[in-house]
Amino acid sequence: MKYKYIMWDWNGTLLDDLQMNFDIENILLSRRGLKNIESIAEYHEKFCFPIIHFYEKLGFDLKNEKFEIIAREYAHLYDEMYPMAEIFPDAERILRLIKNAGIRQLIISQTEQSYLTRQVTYFELDHLFTDILGNSDIYARSKVAVAQKWMSENDAKPSEILFIGDTVHDKEVADSIGCDCVLISSGHNSKERLLSVGVPVLSGISEIEGVINS
Repeated sequence: MKYKYIMWDWNGTLLDDLQMNFDIENILLSRRGLKNIESIAEYHEKFCFPIIHFYEKLGFDLKNEKFEIIAREYAHLYDEMYPMAEIFPDAERILRLIKNAGIRQLIISQTEQSYLTRQVTYFELDHLFTDILGNSDIYARSKVAVAQKWMSENDAKPSEILFIGDTVHDKEVADSIGCDCVLISSGHNSKERLLSVGVPVLSGISEIEGVINS
């Protein structure tokens, strides 16, 4: 196969948590008397990294409330609710297929490391990955540094790596290490936004099988 390594995003790529995130953001907005997100389409259009800019777009008053307070509140709610989310259908089959083909798989996520490890372990997928790499804090600034650090510590060529994600930021992460990227339109950005960055956009995770076998 063309690739020796698959870098997976977690949230919205393997874990189907879009609706849960939509609900959590509206809880946070409601607690502050702010206008709720009206639709998934609105969420898709505004979702971005660094995540602080997403909160600005949603109308949080970051001049009078520290972003760190909102981020901690979000992290607490997410940690309570993530067991209600599900892994995307066919995700485990695809992960097993790739592992059995001898391709090394890792997760690169903006989620804080201990939260990420707990989530992947809860869904009993941890044994399918050689590395589960999250951020050092809960503020979801970027995955770029995480990916670049892994590259500096491993003897991997960019041409051997495929990054799979669900947001425009995932393409930015792939670009930062010079590897190929494929995006899936069932997560946190709309298909239209994903198509704008000029990489293949798949409808679902089951289509990954065709990509790695091509």
